[in-house]
Amino acid sequence: MSPHPPSPSDLLATWTTLYKHTLPALALSHAPSQPSWPVHLDHCFARIIYDAVIGAGVAPWPTRLRSPAVAHMSAAQLRACIAMGEAIADGHLGLEEADKRSLALRGKMGGRKRKVGEGDGIGDGERGKGKRKRGEKDGDIRAAMRVDTKPEAKHDKEGTPSSSPLHTTHPTAASPLPPSATTPSPDPLALIASSGLSSFRQRVLRALTQVPCGQHTTYAALAAHLGSAPRAVGNAMRNNPFAPAVPCHRVLAADGGIGGFGGEWGGREGKEGERIRKKRELLRGEGVRFDGKGRVLGGVWRGFV
Repeated sequence: MSPHPPSPSDLLATWTTLYKHTLPALALSHAPSQPSWPVHLDHCFARIIYDAVIGAGVAPWPTRLRSPAVAHMSAAQLRACIAMGEAIADGHLGLEEADKRSLALRGKMGGRKRKVGEGDGIGDGERGKGKRKRGEKDGDIRAAMRVDTKPEAKHDKEGTPSSSPLHTTHPTAASPLPPSATTPSPDPLALIASSGLSSFRQRVLRALTQVPCGQHTTYAALAAHLGSAPRAVGNAMRNNPFAPAVPCHRVLAADGGIGGFGGEWGGREGKEGERIRKKRELLRGEGVRFDGKGRVLGGVWRGFV
């Protein structure tokens, strides 16, 4: 007999715990499931998720549902809110991007950094601070959950688009191309071959060059490919002279832990050394995600040839 689906009261209890306690606690502890936690208050998490779920990509949530939301949401909306909140907690959905989309659809904040305690729009309609002033209107919604949008270009006084990370600066005679743009990167395999390292270390480093960007493998998987042992592989990668071109940072522990890097071994989040933090940053920059306990998400890459 299949278990009974959760009742509306069960769903409400799960959602209330998630946005009022679980997500704020993860934010305050700087959990590794998110590269950054731009918000940490319960009503901020409610605002982000409600705008994505209840707003449905066509309007801010208060225009679609009476406040407070928890008293008027359907069971389907509760389940969707729980799913999105759990995805944020587990690192499957980026909080910073979701927050930016929520603020953009309200036409608030722009690129200005928010001050601590500054109101950020309506959350669940149950808080006393940060409420909208009379006459204030919500901006048009331009995004919903998992939908990317292109920000409008800002203009200066002359009407020329202002500089932003999305604009490309073309080289001129006064600003020639940097050396990195004109000089080809050295071939990692050529560097390894001319390194003078032991034959085993060279085999390990050559295998590392096969691991694609955005993927990760393990010491055990690499050792199995080489017919060696994980500890021997780890020792061979220690103080890799060609990092990150030879990407030893893409090798993690079999249990999903961060493993080692630059002679350091990963510990608990918040007690990691500078090199381990650098390894995690490199992986995140390549699109690798981690859960709330700092363990990697996704399958192990084993495509060695």
